[in-house]
Amino acid sequence: MFGDMVPKSAALPTGCALSRQKRFGECAVYATMRIIFLYVLVCAGAMLGWSQNSELKTAQAVLERYQQALGGVDAIKKVQSETRRGEVEGSGINGKVTFVAYAKPFKWLSRVTMPDGEQRVNGFDGAVSWSLGQKGAEIDKSSPVESVRRDADLHYSLHQPDYFTKFEMAGITDFEGHHCYWLHGTTHWGKDNNQYYDVKTGLLVGYRFQSDDKSATMTILVFGDYKSFGGPLVATKQVGRQGDQRQTTTLSSVSYEPLADSLFELPTAVKALLK
Repeated sequence: MFGDMVPKSAALPTGCALSRQKRFGECAVYATMRIIFLYVLVCAGAMLGWSQNSELKTAQAVLERYQQALGGVDAIKKVQSETRRGEVEGSGINGKVTFVAYAKPFKWLSRVTMPDGEQRVNGFDGAVSWSLGQKGAEIDKSSPVESVRRDADLHYSLHQPDYFTKFEMAGITDFEGHHCYWLHGTTHWGKDNNQYYDVKTGLLVGYRFQSDDKSATMTILVFGDYKSFGGPLVATKQVGRQGDQRQTTTLSSVSYEPLADSLFELPTAVKALLK
């Protein structure tokens, strides 16, 4: 869900108040949101044979329209490395958290600076989810590895059904002020998941889901302000809610320069915990 979110995805740094589908409590970087240039999408939709008045009937049709709305399958596949920069603010944060997040398929690393200057690092090397902070090195054992791997899927928008035992069209409904196609599913690790796609634009409006940790807390993510940074459309704003807790992640830049595999290697302190 890195490519969505960021879910997909798109997550808040460790220690912040919320948790999310795509490591929402640890990395709040990856998201997808509302398009600015609707006219362009309408024209693209016409070229692809869409009609705003033609109701989609299946989950697959909704997902294919979403892929086209982002810029097309080829544009999504072309992204093999990604660097995102931004900030997080909201409940439980006295000030703004800044971050830089790096990703390749099924790998990610985020460097977070807390308002007091404290540095935190979180990562996933394809097998182990870990963090480094004031408490030293920690390995995340609270969430299924498959859920973390999904969160690190740079092409999640092409692979959603792969992570579900059931994933189907649930109807058309209103969600966060948008008229949306509603997709509902159950993940391989047993969590309820709802996705909402704008009927007019085809873009992902948000998720409502059970968090992947043992608490299974109901979480809502809302995506907005879609922009292109030279690749597929990216959500530059993500608002997450759990109960009365609320946090907003805003992206300032996205770039696609190649990243070395060594960037995602486990730190020595994390390797020591695996012995």
